[in-house]
Amino acid sequence: MKSGRMIRGLLAFAFVSGAFTQALALSLVSDNSVKPNSKIDNHAVLKIVSPAIESFANNVMTEDLVTSLAYPKALTTLIDQEKATTHILVITRDGELVILDDSGKISRFSLALNDLYTKGQGGVLDILIPSEFPANPAVLLSYSKGSDDANRLAVVKGELSFTSGISNIEPVIEVAQTKDTPVHYGGKLLQLESSDASQAPSFLVTTGDGFDYREQAQVVNSQLGKVLGFNINGEPLVNPTYPDSPYVYTSGHRNPQGLVKGPQGQVFLHEHGPDGGDEVNLLQKGANYGWPVVTLGKDYSGARISPFSTYPGMTDPIVDWTPSIAPSSMIYYSHDQYPMLTDTLLVTSLKAKALYAVNKTSSKYVSTKVFDELEMRLRDIAVDHQGNLILLTDGENAKVVKVSPKQKIAQ
Repeated sequence: MKSGRMIRGLLAFAFVSGAFTQALALSLVSDNSVKPNSKIDNHAVLKIVSPAIESFANNVMTEDLVTSLAYPKALTTLIDQEKATTHILVITRDGELVILDDSGKISRFSLALNDLYTKGQGGVLDILIPSEFPANPAVLLSYSKGSDDANRLAVVKGELSFTSGISNIEPVIEVAQTKDTPVHYGGKLLQLESSDASQAPSFLVTTGDGFDYREQAQVVNSQLGKVLGFNINGEPLVNPTYPDSPYVYTSGHRNPQGLVKGPQGQVFLHEHGPDGGDEVNLLQKGANYGWPVVTLGKDYSGARISPFSTYPGMTDPIVDWTPSIAPSSMIYYSHDQYPMLTDTLLVTSLKAKALYAVNKTSSKYVSTKVFDELEMRLRDIAVDHQGNLILLTDGENAKVVKVSPKQKIAQ
């Protein structure tokens, strides 16, 4: 359904009930990215910037590890702390797995994915290596499948070998609804913590709203614009919030990308807004994050999508980026290689071509631009066994770049 009837109904209800309020002061941006006279300027904007974080770029050097990558979509690292080694894995839009081992050897493998659809923002989208690896060789992949007229997000599992790639690929889950747009898939994967070793590992995957289907983000029995919860066997998580839609973990998302765990088990997610309104959310099971009833962005035409920057029963973001930076991925950095970044969310961006640090100061979350020296769209980020940053750039001739200290940074 492409009509906006449901959204218009929600907006009409809000006017009648008197729920239309100005934007709440959320967090926020510390890199002067807020436009004058924007909604958020009506509130106090936190501008506490650590000098050490600001000086990060002056204390690092870069090294190209892999070049000539055609439209890579995701990056991950597999670390062996006992051997002090790191394998770097990259997946590309068109179904190639690239592995760089600790000796510098590069191996390339094709992924046998059924009905792979690569137009627009589609293709292979993410790879996740569960914590049980290598005792259990299963890994997860997300990708878009189908045709111009009917495509959807799918998650599959396979067995990873450093010598033969990923084999024995089997379906896990697919988004129930198809769409006829080649955009807004989401597709980011995350393994959840489990207190019961006897249970199958549990995971989350983000799903986009399909752009033309944005009202579906507010429809509980639609899997568009959601975060879905499932186990390795493709079954929904136990004790679902919505028994009639047991896969739905959270709702109200536009095009969610970064998805990471914090040190106390928190789950952070960031997502693309329209023109403005990129955001970081702290996920809570069953919560509604507002899109498209609530947004701090506008339509690309300049038209207002919604008058609401906050709404009863919908959860506000902890960070807003307006203008948009186009956040693409995220990690929680907990190493001591860069003390100024320890206990910080690190966010890559496409449009802004920069790395941002998001950290909590007092009761607020603050975003600071920390690295833009590559002057390239940044697609993904990971760390190696030493705590160095591994960045993946974007495009038809992309590369993997290691960011390491020029010298050991003092604590």
